[in-house]
Amino acid sequence: MQSTFQKLTAELTIQVDFHLMAAYSPKLNLVEYAIHLIRQKVLHHADSKMTLAQFEAAIEQACRNGQLLSKDQIINLLEHIESLVLQYPNQSPKRE
Repeated sequence: MQSTFQKLTAELTIQVDFHLMAAYSPKLNLVEYAIHLIRQKVLHHADSKMTLAQFEAAIEQACRNGQLLSKDQIINLLEHIESLVLQYPNQSPKRE
């Protein structure tokens, strides 16, 4: 007996495009953008006498208060990352 999911998706087709990319690229990693914002908003304007615990508290507060990235900013960043991926020529190995 097929499950409901199997019945609903039996004729569903999905197209997947693979792009050969660098092993690691900071421009394609959303976390790198968040780290950059943390440095800009918290660390660059911090007092040189702050302790590590104070830095940690300031970073946690910025994250909790939503001072880093709003939902719209995250969506825009993901769209930007997707546009960067699409700029790379498809270098996948050719099948013969």
